[in-house]
Amino acid sequence: MIFRRISRLFTSVFTKLLVIIVATGVAITLTVFVGFAVIRFHSVTHIDRNLGLYAEYLKRDLGDPPDFQRAADIAARTGMAIRFEHPGGGWQTAGFPEKLPLERAWTHRRGSGIWTGHIKGHVFIRTTHAGGNLIFITSGQAVEHESAGIVFLAMAAVLAAVLVVAHYFLRRIMNPLRPLKEGVEALGAGRLDHRIPSSCHDEFRDLGDAFNLMAARLSGLLHSKEQLLIDVSHELRTPLTRLKVQSELVPDPEIRQSLSSDLAEMETMITAILEEARMRSTASALQPKPTDMADLLESVVAEFHNRPPGVVCGPLKPATLVVDGDKMRIVLRNLIDNAVKHTPADGAPVTVSLFPDETHVAVVVEDRGMGIAAEALPHLFEPFYRADASRSRKTGGFGLGLSICKAIVDAHHGQIRIESEPGEGTRVTVSLMPMASID
Repeated sequence: MIFRRISRLFTSVFTKLLVIIVATGVAITLTVFVGFAVIRFHSVTHIDRNLGLYAEYLKRDLGDPPDFQRAADIAARTGMAIRFEHPGGGWQTAGFPEKLPLERAWTHRRGSGIWTGHIKGHVFIRTTHAGGNLIFITSGQAVEHESAGIVFLAMAAVLAAVLVVAHYFLRRIMNPLRPLKEGVEALGAGRLDHRIPSSCHDEFRDLGDAFNLMAARLSGLLHSKEQLLIDVSHELRTPLTRLKVQSELVPDPEIRQSLSSDLAEMETMITAILEEARMRSTASALQPKPTDMADLLESVVAEFHNRPPGVVCGPLKPATLVVDGDKMRIVLRNLIDNAVKHTPADGAPVTVSLFPDETHVAVVVEDRGMGIAAEALPHLFEPFYRADASRSRKTGGFGLGLSICKAIVDAHHGQIRIESEPGEGTRVTVSLMPMASID
């Protein structure tokens, strides 16, 4: 038990992330520290100390008193400027900065009678000699910038390498989130048979296993629910048939008519339930063949010629699809019937259009009716769901029409979507693959 806990600690994603973050922070800190240490060493130790030692050598080389011609020769060869300050008179070589306020510079004593300083990009050394002061001055800009530039480039390269390595390992650790995301999307789309592969040994594996278990249980529950609904619907057919026979023996014609109407409604609902179940379970019930969609739409629209507010054809571009024409007729009839029911009799007619392109064929049914509330849109394809809370027979059937439409479209490997604005109307789009074969 203890060994398992220790092993789990080392395989934990949080431990891995913590180690990577700490290692990255340590690497960055060390890189910055070393970089600034190198810069400090080059700018202070290397330049100041070497120039201090060099000044002692130059003092001896210039002589006592210092010789101007010798100083000019040294200045020409080294690039430094030299000045000699003496109460009895002084001199300076060419190139010595005239307006450089050396008295305001920050100075540091390097030894007996030797001071070093920095001002405006220049490095200078002042030393006592021959009763006066010798000043050697050079521009530290070139040396400083050259060494600092190299160090900073090296720092940038190291930091970039550290970040790239950290990013690589973080991506490797977080990679299991991608199939988990795909699984959630598949489950949300209704593909309950989707499972997440197990490819790691940390919390992501547990999360994937929990997701697979949830999907399996959800699939089983829905299957049991659908099977129960099918069994009950099927079993209702026999007593329903007996009731229909018995209703014909009722002497009162009004009661007989009422019973017959209710029984016919129940039979229609049972047929719809069984049809939807068949469509959801398999596409083998389909009998696909090449179908002219424009002709199919025109024939369905003709069935509503006497239904107010009327149904008209919009653009119907030629398109041939391999579909089950009878099942697609059910889809079109249900969509148009819904549009007509939810449009005022004196409103604009329902429009049916066909838009084929290289990737799909879109069948669009559009009305200018009452529209659908936004909160109802995600549930429209659920069996027995109706946006009309009153469930009035005037505004809808059993809530199975759109569910059957989606089952048929899914069996054809297509998509159906609904866009609606309350008071503006509704637009239903059925997208099918052109000349698609159905397995």
